[in-house]
Amino acid sequence: MKRILAVDIGNTHITLGAFSDSEILHEWRISSRPIRTHDEYGAVLTQILKQYAFDPDRLILGSVVPKLEDSWIRVGQEILGTDVRVIHPCEPLLLPLNIDHPHEAGVDRIVDTWAALQKYSPPLIVIDFGTATTFDVAGPEGDYRGGIILPGLELGAEALFQKTALLPQVSIRKPPSVIGSNTVDCIRSGLYFGWLEMIRGLVSRVKAEFSQPVQVITTGGLASVFTDDADFIDHSEPHLTLEGLKKVDEMWETF
Repeated sequence: MKRILAVDIGNTHITLGAFSDSEILHEWRISSRPIRTHDEYGAVLTQILKQYAFDPDRLILGSVVPKLEDSWIRVGQEILGTDVRVIHPCEPLLLPLNIDHPHEAGVDRIVDTWAALQKYSPPLIVIDFGTATTFDVAGPEGDYRGGIILPGLELGAEALFQKTALLPQVSIRKPPSVIGSNTVDCIRSGLYFGWLEMIRGLVSRVKAEFSQPVQVITTGGLASVFTDDADFIDHSEPHLTLEGLKKVDEMWETF
């Protein structure tokens, strides 16, 4: 029985998934900000793993924050005393990358697309609701075609709060109606319905570039916000990135 710790380092959160064979046992989140030393991350992680009695055989790592990658390699090797495997956009080459600059693609975007292709037939769109909202597109042959990047919901809410004098910071959820009767609901309406319709429109435009049905898969921390109204979503995969990292580890030697 292999016990794998999958680590997805993003711009806002570091998401950790504890796997026993193919089953995810636990998921945790650590803030990516402010950036800490490997000793500090190690101390936090050691406490978490001790609390849940999880002793990993290997750590598999994907990062879009270069400054943190080396720190987490040291966490695995020096503090956990375990092997570390690091995924990069082209290492290993998970799928054909039919884009202009393959090394510029975020590893999370490549892993998400590849993981979705292990479950669903192409063409497909993977929408990740993270710090940024990203669209990743797999063509009919299972190749990576690129996608779309736009600010995430939390960035939108934060920008309104920081760049205006009177608008408050709000939590992100569906308001009672499109027309807000107070400032908070006005902001929530703009964020919720604005993002919903923007995403719906972008999905429609991407689908129009294909001559066959396209499946839409969502993941990311804020994907559940739109559950009630996102009728264009075919599948929700909340652990897609972590499961993808784990699957890469299983198949590493074959790449």
